Amino acid sequence: MRIWLTRKKQNTTPSTGEPNATEGWLHPESAQTLLAVPSRQQLIQFIRQSTALPASLFERFWLIPIYRFAELAQLFPASENHHHAHAGGLLDHSLEAACYAARLRQSYLFPPDAAPEDQAAQSERWTTVIIYAALLHDLGKLITDIEVENISGQRWFPWRGPLTQPYRFRYLPQRDYLRHPAAAVLLLTQLLPPESLDWLAADAAALSTLLHCLNGQYQYAGLAGELVQKADRASVAFNLGGDPVKAIHRPQTSLPQQIIAALRDLLANEFRLNNPNGGSDGWLTEEALWLVSKNAADAVRGWLLRQGIDAVPQHNVRLFDEMQAYQLLIPCEDKAIWHCRIEASGGWSSELTLLRFSPLLIWEDPQQRPAIFGGTVTPIAEVQNATETVIATDITVEQPSPHPEQNDTPLSGEAFWQWLVRNVQAQHLEVNEPNARIHTVAGSVFLVTPGIFKLWLSTCGQNVPEEYWREVQKKFQNLNLHRKQKNGLNIWHCAVVGPRRCSRLKGYLLDDPTPLFGDDVPFNNLHLLLNEGSHSNDL
Repeated sequence: MRIWLTRKKQNTTPSTGEPNATEGWLHPESAQTLLAVPSRQQLIQFIRQSTALPASLFERFWLIPIYRFAELAQLFPASENHHHAHAGGLLDHSLEAACYAARLRQSYLFPPDAAPEDQAAQSERWTTVIIYAALLHDLGKLITDIEVENISGQRWFPWRGPLTQPYRFRYLPQRDYLRHPAAAVLLLTQLLPPESLDWLAADAAALSTLLHCLNGQYQYAGLAGELVQKADRASVAFNLGGDPVKAIHRPQTSLPQQIIAALRDLLANEFRLNNPNGGSDGWLTEEALWLVSKNAADAVRGWLLRQGIDAVPQHNVRLFDEMQAYQLLIPCEDKAIWHCRIEASGGWSSELTLLRFSPLLIWEDPQQRPAIFGGTVTPIAEVQNATETVIATDITVEQPSPHPEQNDTPLSGEAFWQWLVRNVQAQHLEVNEPNARIHTVAGSVFLVTPGIFKLWLSTCGQNVPEEYWREVQKKFQNLNLHRKQKNGLNIWHCAVVGPRRCSRLKGYLLDDPTPLFGDDVPFNNLHLLLNEGSHSNDL
Protein backbone atom coordinates (compact mmCIF):
# COMPACT_ATOMS: atom_id res chain seq x y z
CA MET A 1 0.00 0.00 0.00
CA ARG A 2 1.25 3.46 -0.86
CA ILE A 3 0.77 6.09 1.80
CA TRP A 4 1.04 9.83 1.63
CA LEU A 5 4.13 11.16 3.36
CA THR A 6 3.20 14.07 5.58
CA ARG A 7 4.08 15.40 8.98
CA LYS A 8 1.89 15.74 12.05
CA LYS A 9 1.09 19.20 13.27
CA GLN A 10 4.01 20.57 15.24
CA ASN A 11 5.24 23.89 16.53
CA THR A 12 8.29 24.66 14.46
CA THR A 13 9.72 27.85 13.13
CA PRO A 14 10.54 27.99 9.43
CA SER A 15 14.14 29.03 10.05
CA THR A 16 14.96 25.68 11.64
CA GLY A 17 14.52 23.81 8.37
CA GLU A 18 12.03 21.48 10.05
CA PRO A 19 8.73 20.59 8.37
CA ASN A 20 6.03 23.22 8.89
CA ALA A 21 2.88 21.09 8.75
CA THR A 22 -0.75 21.53 9.63
CA GLU A 23 -3.33 18.75 9.69
CA GLY A 24 -1.23 16.38 7.61
CA TRP A 25 -0.14 18.87 4.94
CA LEU A 26 3.31 20.36 4.41
CA HIS A 27 3.47 24.08 3.77
CA PRO A 28 5.75 25.39 1.02
CA GLU A 29 8.58 27.58 2.26
CA SER A 30 10.41 30.38 0.50
CA ALA A 31 13.93 29.81 -0.77
CA GLN A 32 15.18 32.37 1.74
CA THR A 33 13.71 30.36 4.62
CA LEU A 34 14.96 27.01 3.33
CA LEU A 35 18.47 28.30 2.73
CA ALA A 36 18.71 30.19 6.02
CA VAL A 37 19.63 26.94 7.81
CA PRO A 38 23.24 27.40 9.03
CA SER A 39 24.53 24.20 7.41
CA ARG A 40 23.15 25.29 4.03
CA GLN A 41 24.55 28.78 4.44
CA GLN A 42 27.95 27.22 5.03
CA LEU A 43 27.65 25.18 1.84
CA ILE A 44 26.64 28.23 -0.19
CA GLN A 45 29.56 30.17 1.26
CA PHE A 46 31.94 27.40 0.19
CA ILE A 47 30.53 27.54 -3.35
CA ARG A 48 30.97 31.32 -3.35
CA GLN A 49 34.64 30.90 -2.42
CA SER A 50 35.15 28.51 -5.33
CA THR A 51 34.78 31.12 -8.05
CA ALA A 52 36.50 34.29 -9.14
CA LEU A 53 33.28 35.68 -10.63
CA PRO A 54 32.33 39.19 -9.49
CA ALA A 55 29.57 39.32 -6.88
CA SER A 56 26.98 40.47 -9.43
CA LEU A 57 27.70 37.56 -11.78
CA PHE A 58 27.85 35.08 -8.91
CA GLU A 59 24.36 36.13 -7.88
CA ARG A 60 22.95 35.87 -11.42
CA PHE A 61 24.72 32.71 -12.56
CA TRP A 62 24.98 30.72 -9.33
CA LEU A 63 22.85 32.15 -6.52
CA ILE A 64 19.66 32.53 -8.58
CA PRO A 65 19.75 28.85 -9.72
CA ILE A 66 20.38 27.73 -6.12
CA TYR A 67 17.37 29.72 -4.88
CA ARG A 68 15.17 28.44 -7.70
CA PHE A 69 16.32 24.90 -6.96
CA ALA A 70 15.46 25.32 -3.27
CA GLU A 71 11.95 26.50 -4.18
CA LEU A 72 11.36 23.25 -6.07
CA ALA A 73 13.21 20.95 -3.66
CA GLN A 74 11.25 22.16 -0.59
CA LEU A 75 11.30 19.41 2.07
CA PHE A 76 11.50 16.44 -0.28
CA PRO A 77 14.05 13.77 0.69
CA ALA A 78 16.76 12.62 -1.71
CA SER A 79 15.66 8.98 -1.41
CA GLU A 80 12.92 7.01 0.27
CA ASN A 81 15.02 4.80 2.52
CA HIS A 82 18.67 5.28 1.58
CA HIS A 83 20.84 8.39 1.75
CA HIS A 84 19.50 11.82 2.81
CA ALA A 85 16.07 10.32 3.49
CA HIS A 86 15.17 13.12 5.94
CA ALA A 87 12.94 16.12 5.29
CA GLY A 88 14.91 18.50 3.09
CA GLY A 89 17.36 15.75 2.15
CA LEU A 90 17.23 16.52 -1.57
CA LEU A 91 18.32 20.10 -0.95
CA ASP A 92 21.04 19.06 1.50
CA HIS A 93 22.42 16.33 -0.79
CA SER A 94 22.42 18.59 -3.85
CA LEU A 95 24.25 21.42 -2.07
CA GLU A 96 26.77 18.97 -0.59
CA ALA A 97 27.41 17.43 -4.02
CA ALA A 98 27.93 20.90 -5.50
CA CYS A 99 30.47 21.70 -2.77
CA TYR A 100 32.37 18.45 -3.23
CA ALA A 101 32.38 19.05 -6.99
CA ALA A 102 33.71 22.58 -6.50
CA ARG A 103 36.50 21.28 -4.31
CA LEU A 104 37.46 18.48 -6.70
CA ARG A 105 37.42 20.86 -9.67
CA GLN A 106 40.15 22.98 -8.04
CA SER A 107 42.68 20.20 -8.65
CA TYR A 108 42.24 20.22 -12.44
CA LEU A 109 42.59 22.56 -15.40
CA PHE A 110 39.64 22.95 -17.77
CA PRO A 111 39.00 22.41 -20.55
CA PRO A 112 41.37 19.44 -20.61
CA ASP A 113 44.08 19.45 -23.28
CA ALA A 114 43.46 23.12 -24.12
CA ALA A 115 46.20 25.72 -24.35
CA PRO A 116 47.01 27.49 -21.05
CA GLU A 117 45.62 30.79 -22.29
CA ASP A 118 42.33 29.09 -23.28
CA GLN A 119 42.11 27.37 -19.91
CA ALA A 120 42.56 30.69 -18.14
CA ALA A 121 39.86 32.32 -20.28
CA GLN A 122 37.33 29.49 -19.87
CA SER A 123 38.03 28.44 -16.29
CA GLU A 124 34.93 29.99 -14.69
CA ARG A 125 32.64 28.66 -17.42
CA TRP A 126 33.77 25.08 -16.75
CA THR A 127 33.55 25.56 -13.00
CA THR A 128 29.94 26.63 -13.53
CA VAL A 129 29.23 23.56 -15.68
CA ILE A 130 30.54 21.20 -13.01
CA ILE A 131 28.67 22.85 -10.14
CA TYR A 132 25.43 23.07 -12.15
CA ALA A 133 25.70 19.36 -13.00
CA ALA A 134 26.31 18.36 -9.38
CA LEU A 135 23.57 20.60 -8.00
CA LEU A 136 20.91 19.39 -10.45
CA HIS A 137 21.86 15.72 -10.82
CA ASP A 138 18.93 14.44 -8.70
CA LEU A 139 16.40 17.10 -9.63
CA GLY A 140 14.58 14.69 -11.96
CA LYS A 141 13.44 12.64 -8.95
CA LEU A 142 10.73 15.25 -8.45
CA ILE A 143 9.25 13.98 -11.72
CA THR A 144 10.04 10.27 -11.79
CA ASP A 145 10.17 9.11 -8.16
CA ILE A 146 7.44 10.91 -6.23
CA GLU A 147 3.83 11.94 -6.68
CA VAL A 148 2.96 15.31 -5.18
CA GLU A 149 -0.60 16.43 -4.50
CA ASN A 150 -1.62 19.91 -3.38
CA ILE A 151 -4.47 20.63 -1.00
CA SER A 152 -6.79 21.28 -3.95
CA GLY A 153 -6.42 17.65 -4.98
CA GLN A 154 -4.33 18.40 -8.06
CA ARG A 155 -1.08 16.65 -8.85
CA TRP A 156 1.87 19.02 -8.90
CA PHE A 157 4.73 18.84 -11.39
CA PRO A 158 7.86 20.98 -11.02
CA TRP A 159 7.51 22.47 -14.50
CA ARG A 160 4.44 24.30 -13.18
CA GLY A 161 6.71 26.35 -10.94
CA PRO A 162 7.20 26.34 -7.16
CA LEU A 163 4.50 24.96 -4.89
CA THR A 164 2.08 27.63 -3.67
CA GLN A 165 -0.38 25.46 -1.70
CA PRO A 166 0.03 22.97 1.15
CA TYR A 167 1.10 19.62 -0.23
CA ARG A 168 1.78 15.98 0.52
CA PHE A 169 3.72 13.37 -1.43
CA ARG A 170 4.30 9.66 -1.80
CA TYR A 171 6.91 7.53 -3.52
CA LEU A 172 5.89 5.78 -6.70
CA PRO A 173 6.28 1.99 -6.87
CA GLN A 174 8.46 0.27 -9.48
CA ARG A 175 10.76 3.24 -9.99
CA ASP A 176 13.33 3.09 -12.78
CA TYR A 177 16.58 4.53 -11.45
CA LEU A 178 17.73 5.37 -15.00
CA ARG A 179 14.90 7.82 -15.66
CA HIS A 180 15.50 10.60 -13.16
CA PRO A 181 18.78 11.87 -14.69
CA ALA A 182 17.12 12.41 -18.06
CA ALA A 183 14.11 14.11 -16.47
CA ALA A 184 16.27 16.87 -15.00
CA VAL A 185 16.83 18.35 -18.46
CA LEU A 186 13.11 19.19 -18.63
CA LEU A 187 13.64 21.78 -15.89
CA LEU A 188 16.91 23.29 -17.07
CA THR A 189 15.50 26.49 -18.56
CA GLN A 190 13.29 26.94 -15.51
CA LEU A 191 16.29 27.06 -13.18
CA LEU A 192 19.07 28.67 -15.20
CA PRO A 193 18.79 32.29 -16.36
CA PRO A 194 18.84 32.77 -20.16
CA GLU A 195 22.06 34.80 -19.99
CA SER A 196 23.71 31.92 -18.11
CA LEU A 197 22.72 29.47 -20.84
CA ASP A 198 23.88 31.94 -23.49
CA TRP A 199 27.26 32.12 -21.76
CA LEU A 200 27.58 28.33 -21.59
CA ALA A 201 26.42 27.90 -25.19
CA ALA A 202 29.31 30.10 -26.35
CA ASP A 203 31.44 27.00 -25.73
CA ALA A 204 29.77 24.02 -27.39
CA ALA A 205 31.89 21.55 -25.42
CA ALA A 206 30.89 23.09 -22.10
CA LEU A 207 27.17 23.01 -22.87
CA SER A 208 27.41 19.46 -24.24
CA THR A 209 29.17 18.34 -21.08
CA LEU A 210 26.41 19.79 -18.90
CA LEU A 211 23.69 18.10 -20.97
CA HIS A 212 25.48 14.75 -20.91
CA CYS A 213 25.82 14.94 -17.11
CA LEU A 214 22.18 15.86 -16.59
CA ASN A 215 21.13 12.97 -18.85
CA GLY A 216 23.21 10.55 -16.81
CA GLN A 217 25.54 10.00 -19.79
CA TYR A 218 28.68 10.49 -17.75
CA GLN A 219 30.71 8.33 -20.09
CA TYR A 220 30.45 11.15 -22.65
CA ALA A 221 31.15 13.97 -20.18
CA GLY A 222 34.85 13.25 -19.74
CA LEU A 223 36.69 14.44 -16.66
CA ALA A 224 33.85 16.76 -15.64
CA GLY A 225 31.48 13.79 -15.54
CA GLU A 226 33.90 11.86 -13.35
CA LEU A 227 34.10 14.73 -10.87
CA VAL A 228 30.31 15.02 -10.65
CA GLN A 229 29.99 11.29 -9.97
CA LYS A 230 32.70 11.43 -7.32
CA ALA A 231 31.00 14.40 -5.66
CA ASP A 232 27.69 12.53 -5.58
CA ARG A 233 29.33 9.46 -4.03
CA ALA A 234 31.16 11.57 -1.44
CA SER A 235 27.92 13.19 -0.27
CA VAL A 236 26.14 9.82 -0.08
CA ALA A 237 29.02 8.22 1.81
CA PHE A 238 29.20 11.09 4.29
CA ASN A 239 25.46 10.92 5.00
CA LEU A 240 25.56 7.14 5.52
CA GLY A 241 28.54 7.31 7.85
CA GLY A 242 31.13 6.25 5.29
CA ASP A 243 34.37 7.88 4.19
CA PRO A 244 33.93 10.48 1.41
CA VAL A 245 37.60 10.12 0.40
CA LYS A 246 37.20 6.38 -0.20
CA ALA A 247 34.00 7.04 -2.11
CA ILE A 248 35.75 9.56 -4.35
CA HIS A 249 38.58 7.19 -5.21
CA ARG A 250 36.31 4.19 -5.81
CA PRO A 251 35.35 3.47 -9.44
CA GLN A 252 31.73 4.35 -10.15
CA THR A 253 29.35 1.43 -10.01
CA SER A 254 25.67 1.85 -9.28
CA LEU A 255 24.18 0.29 -6.16
CA PRO A 256 22.00 -2.19 -8.09
CA GLN A 257 25.02 -3.37 -10.08
CA GLN A 258 26.93 -3.80 -6.84
CA ILE A 259 24.12 -5.83 -5.28
CA ILE A 260 23.88 -8.08 -8.33
CA ALA A 261 27.65 -8.64 -8.28
CA ALA A 262 27.45 -9.50 -4.58
CA LEU A 263 24.63 -12.00 -5.07
CA ARG A 264 26.39 -13.70 -7.98
CA ASP A 265 29.64 -14.07 -6.08
CA LEU A 266 27.94 -15.27 -2.90
CA LEU A 267 25.93 -17.86 -4.79
CA ALA A 268 29.03 -19.06 -6.62
CA ASN A 269 31.31 -19.28 -3.60
CA GLU A 270 29.49 -19.10 -0.25
CA PHE A 271 25.76 -19.79 -0.27
CA ARG A 272 24.50 -23.33 0.14
CA LEU A 273 21.43 -24.19 -1.93
CA ASN A 274 18.87 -26.99 -1.84
CA ASN A 275 20.15 -28.89 1.21
CA PRO A 276 17.51 -31.62 1.76
CA ASN A 277 18.14 -31.67 5.51
CA GLY A 278 17.99 -27.94 6.24
CA GLY A 279 20.79 -25.44 6.77
CA SER A 280 20.46 -23.91 3.31
CA ASP A 281 20.85 -20.26 2.40
CA GLY A 282 18.31 -20.66 -0.38
CA TRP A 283 16.45 -22.86 -2.81
CA LEU A 284 16.27 -22.80 -6.61
CA THR A 285 12.98 -23.81 -8.22
CA GLU A 286 11.88 -23.66 -11.84
CA GLU A 287 10.24 -20.27 -11.29
CA ALA A 288 12.46 -18.50 -8.79
CA LEU A 289 15.54 -18.31 -6.62
CA TRP A 290 14.50 -18.10 -2.97
CA LEU A 291 16.99 -16.78 -0.38
CA VAL A 292 16.59 -16.58 3.39
CA SER A 293 15.91 -12.87 3.85
CA LYS A 294 18.09 -11.96 6.83
CA ASN A 295 21.01 -14.21 5.86
CA ALA A 296 21.00 -12.83 2.31
CA ALA A 297 20.87 -9.19 3.43
CA ASP A 298 23.65 -9.64 5.98
CA ALA A 299 25.83 -11.47 3.46
CA VAL A 300 25.29 -8.89 0.70
CA ARG A 301 26.10 -6.03 3.07
CA GLY A 302 29.22 -7.80 4.32
CA TRP A 303 30.37 -8.51 0.76
CA LEU A 304 29.94 -4.87 -0.26
CA LEU A 305 31.79 -3.61 2.81
CA ARG A 306 34.69 -5.99 2.10
CA GLN A 307 34.94 -4.42 -1.35
CA GLY A 308 35.33 -0.99 0.27
CA ILE A 309 31.78 0.09 -0.59
CA ASP A 310 30.58 2.09 2.41
CA ALA A 311 27.32 3.58 1.08
CA VAL A 312 25.23 0.53 1.93
CA PRO A 313 21.96 0.70 3.90
CA GLN A 314 22.79 -0.32 7.45
CA HIS A 315 19.43 -1.93 8.20
CA ASN A 316 17.97 -4.89 6.37
CA VAL A 317 14.57 -3.30 5.80
CA ARG A 318 16.22 -0.41 3.97
CA LEU A 319 18.32 -2.80 1.91
CA PHE A 320 15.17 -4.72 0.96
CA ASP A 321 13.53 -1.43 -0.06
CA GLU A 322 16.49 -0.59 -2.28
CA MET A 323 16.32 -4.01 -3.96
CA GLN A 324 12.61 -3.54 -4.52
CA ALA A 325 12.99 0.03 -5.80
CA TYR A 326 15.57 -1.11 -8.36
CA GLN A 327 13.37 -4.09 -9.34
CA LEU A 328 16.07 -6.60 -8.41
CA LEU A 329 13.66 -8.87 -6.57
CA ILE A 330 10.10 -10.06 -7.14
CA PRO A 331 7.86 -8.49 -4.48
CA CYS A 332 5.02 -10.11 -2.59
CA GLU A 333 2.29 -7.61 -3.44
CA ASP A 334 3.95 -4.38 -2.27
CA LYS A 335 6.47 -5.97 0.12
CA ALA A 336 9.90 -7.45 -0.43
CA ILE A 337 9.38 -10.37 1.97
CA TRP A 338 7.64 -13.67 1.23
CA HIS A 339 6.52 -16.00 4.03
CA CYS A 340 6.97 -19.53 2.70
CA ARG A 341 6.92 -23.16 3.70
CA ILE A 342 9.87 -25.19 2.41
CA GLU A 343 9.40 -28.96 2.17
CA ALA A 344 12.21 -31.28 1.05
CA SER A 345 11.57 -34.67 -0.53
CA GLY A 346 13.26 -36.36 2.43
CA GLY A 347 10.71 -35.03 4.91
CA TRP A 348 12.44 -31.93 6.28
CA SER A 349 10.26 -28.80 6.32
CA SER A 350 10.31 -25.30 7.75
CA GLU A 351 8.58 -21.93 7.50
CA LEU A 352 10.87 -18.99 6.72
CA THR A 353 10.84 -15.41 5.44
CA LEU A 354 12.43 -15.33 1.99
CA LEU A 355 13.44 -13.01 -0.82
CA ARG A 356 12.39 -14.01 -4.33
CA PHE A 357 14.62 -13.38 -7.36
CA SER A 358 14.43 -14.26 -11.02
CA PRO A 359 17.08 -16.90 -11.82
CA LEU A 360 17.99 -14.84 -14.91
CA LEU A 361 19.28 -12.08 -12.62
CA ILE A 362 22.02 -14.42 -11.36
CA TRP A 363 22.57 -16.89 -14.18
CA GLU A 364 22.15 -15.37 -17.63
CA ASP A 365 23.01 -18.77 -19.14
CA PRO A 366 20.46 -21.38 -17.96
CA GLN A 367 23.10 -24.08 -18.43
CA GLN A 368 25.09 -22.60 -15.54
CA ARG A 369 22.31 -22.91 -13.00
CA PRO A 370 22.56 -25.43 -10.15
CA ALA A 371 20.21 -28.37 -9.97
CA ILE A 372 16.58 -27.64 -9.17
CA PHE A 373 15.46 -28.16 -5.56
CA GLY A 374 13.97 -31.60 -5.01
CA GLY A 375 11.06 -30.29 -3.01
CA THR A 376 8.67 -27.36 -2.86
CA VAL A 377 8.70 -23.72 -1.80
CA THR A 378 5.14 -22.60 -1.17
CA PRO A 379 4.07 -19.05 -0.23
CA ILE A 380 1.63 -19.17 2.66
CA ALA A 381 -0.69 -16.73 4.40
CA GLU A 382 1.39 -14.61 6.74
CA VAL A 383 1.12 -15.59 10.36
CA GLN A 384 2.45 -12.16 11.20
CA ASN A 385 3.70 -9.20 9.28
CA ALA A 386 6.85 -10.43 7.56
CA THR A 387 8.48 -7.07 7.60
CA GLU A 388 8.02 -6.84 11.37
CA THR A 389 9.60 -10.26 11.69
CA VAL A 390 12.62 -9.10 9.76
CA ILE A 391 12.85 -5.91 11.77
CA ALA A 392 12.77 -7.91 14.98
CA THR A 393 15.69 -10.04 13.84
CA ASP A 394 17.54 -7.17 12.19
CA ILE A 395 19.55 -6.25 15.25
CA THR A 396 22.02 -3.48 14.67
CA VAL A 397 25.46 -4.80 15.51
CA GLU A 398 27.63 -2.23 17.18
CA GLN A 399 31.09 -1.67 15.81
CA PRO A 400 33.64 -3.56 17.90
CA SER A 401 35.31 -1.41 20.50
CA PRO A 402 38.89 -0.43 19.82
CA HIS A 403 41.24 -3.12 21.01
CA PRO A 404 41.56 -2.94 24.80
CA GLU A 405 44.96 -2.21 26.16
CA GLN A 406 46.90 -4.38 28.57
CA ASN A 407 46.11 -4.00 32.26
CA ASP A 408 49.46 -2.37 32.93
CA THR A 409 48.92 0.48 30.46
CA PRO A 410 50.29 3.66 32.06
CA LEU A 411 47.98 6.66 32.16
CA SER A 412 50.37 8.72 30.07
CA GLY A 413 49.98 11.05 27.15
CA GLU A 414 52.27 8.83 25.06
CA ALA A 415 50.12 5.75 25.72
CA PHE A 416 46.97 7.64 24.75
CA TRP A 417 48.61 8.94 21.56
CA GLN A 418 49.86 5.49 20.52
CA TRP A 419 46.37 4.06 21.08
CA LEU A 420 44.82 6.86 19.02
CA VAL A 421 47.22 6.45 16.09
CA ARG A 422 46.91 2.66 16.06
CA ASN A 423 43.12 2.59 16.16
CA VAL A 424 42.56 5.38 13.64
CA GLN A 425 44.89 3.69 11.16
CA ALA A 426 43.10 0.38 11.76
CA GLN A 427 39.74 2.15 11.24
CA HIS A 428 38.49 1.07 14.66
CA LEU A 429 37.43 4.61 15.56
CA GLU A 430 34.66 6.58 13.88
CA VAL A 431 35.64 9.76 12.04
CA ASN A 432 33.29 12.57 10.98
CA GLU A 433 30.21 10.68 12.14
CA PRO A 434 27.45 12.11 14.35
CA ASN A 435 28.74 10.56 17.59
CA ALA A 436 32.42 10.42 16.69
CA ARG A 437 35.12 11.85 18.94
CA ILE A 438 37.37 12.53 15.94
CA HIS A 439 36.60 14.97 13.12
CA THR A 440 38.53 16.72 10.37
CA VAL A 441 38.26 20.50 10.52
CA ALA A 442 40.30 23.24 8.84
CA GLY A 443 42.51 20.65 7.16
CA SER A 444 43.50 19.03 10.45
CA VAL A 445 42.14 16.72 13.15
CA PHE A 446 39.76 17.85 15.89
CA LEU A 447 39.75 15.63 19.03
CA VAL A 448 36.57 16.08 21.04
CA THR A 449 37.15 16.49 24.76
CA PRO A 450 36.44 14.93 27.16
CA GLY A 451 34.91 12.20 24.99
CA ILE A 452 38.10 10.95 23.33
CA PHE A 453 39.95 10.67 26.66
CA LYS A 454 37.04 8.93 28.39
CA LEU A 455 36.88 6.47 25.50
CA TRP A 456 40.55 5.58 25.94
CA LEU A 457 40.13 5.09 29.68
CA SER A 458 37.21 2.74 29.05
CA THR A 459 39.47 0.50 26.92
CA CYS A 460 42.43 0.37 29.29
CA GLY A 461 41.12 -2.61 31.24
CA GLN A 462 42.11 -1.12 34.58
CA ASN A 463 38.69 -0.07 35.88
CA VAL A 464 40.08 3.44 35.97
CA PRO A 465 37.53 5.99 37.20
CA GLU A 466 36.18 8.10 34.37
CA GLU A 467 37.16 11.24 36.26
CA TYR A 468 40.82 10.52 35.44
CA TRP A 469 40.27 11.93 31.96
CA ARG A 470 41.54 15.32 33.13
CA GLU A 471 44.88 13.79 34.10
CA VAL A 472 45.21 12.04 30.73
CA GLN A 473 44.22 15.20 28.87
CA LYS A 474 46.86 17.23 30.71
CA LYS A 475 49.55 14.67 29.88
CA PHE A 476 48.49 14.65 26.23
CA GLN A 477 48.56 18.44 26.21
CA ASN A 478 52.15 18.35 27.47
CA LEU A 479 53.16 16.47 24.30
CA ASN A 480 52.55 19.71 22.34
CA LEU A 481 51.00 17.85 19.40
CA HIS A 482 48.14 20.34 19.20
CA ARG A 483 47.75 23.80 17.74
CA LYS A 484 47.06 26.66 20.13
CA GLN A 485 44.79 29.61 19.51
CA LYS A 486 46.32 33.04 18.92
CA ASN A 487 45.55 33.96 22.52
CA GLY A 488 47.46 30.93 23.79
CA LEU A 489 44.44 28.81 24.75
CA ASN A 490 44.64 25.09 24.04
CA ILE A 491 40.95 24.33 23.54
CA TRP A 492 39.11 25.15 20.32
CA HIS A 493 35.35 25.32 19.82
CA CYS A 494 33.31 24.07 16.85
CA ALA A 495 29.69 24.79 16.02
CA VAL A 496 27.73 21.72 14.95
CA VAL A 497 25.26 22.76 12.27
CA GLY A 498 22.68 20.59 10.58
CA PRO A 499 19.08 20.45 9.39
CA ARG A 500 17.79 19.72 12.89
CA ARG A 501 20.19 21.20 15.38
CA CYS A 502 22.95 23.64 16.17
CA SER A 503 25.22 22.82 19.11
CA ARG A 504 28.89 23.11 20.10
CA LEU A 505 31.89 20.85 20.59
CA LYS A 506 35.20 21.63 22.23
CA GLY A 507 38.49 19.89 21.73
CA TYR A 508 42.08 19.90 20.52
CA LEU A 509 43.15 20.77 16.99
CA LEU A 510 46.22 18.78 15.98
CA ASP A 511 49.15 20.50 14.35
CA ASP A 512 49.70 17.66 11.89
CA PRO A 513 47.03 15.15 10.75
CA THR A 514 49.46 12.85 8.90
CA PRO A 515 50.37 10.60 11.87
CA LEU A 516 46.73 9.53 11.92
CA PHE A 517 45.79 9.58 8.24
CA GLY A 518 48.99 9.83 6.23
CA ASP A 519 48.42 11.64 2.94
CA ASP A 520 44.78 10.52 2.76
CA VAL A 521 43.22 12.99 5.22
CA PRO A 522 39.38 12.86 5.05
CA PHE A 523 37.50 15.89 3.78
CA ASN A 524 36.61 18.51 6.36
CA ASN A 525 33.37 17.73 8.17
CA LEU A 526 30.88 20.02 6.44
CA HIS A 527 28.74 20.09 9.58
CA LEU A 528 31.43 21.59 11.83
CA LEU A 529 32.43 25.25 11.86
CA LEU A 530 35.67 26.08 13.65
CA ASN A 531 35.36 29.18 15.80
CA GLU A 532 38.69 30.96 15.62
CA GLY A 533 37.71 33.65 18.10
CA SER A 534 38.94 33.68 21.66
CA HIS A 535 37.20 31.99 24.56
CA SER A 536 37.80 32.64 28.19
CA ASN A 537 37.55 29.01 29.26
CA ASP A 538 40.32 26.49 28.75
CA LEU A 539 40.99 23.11 30.28
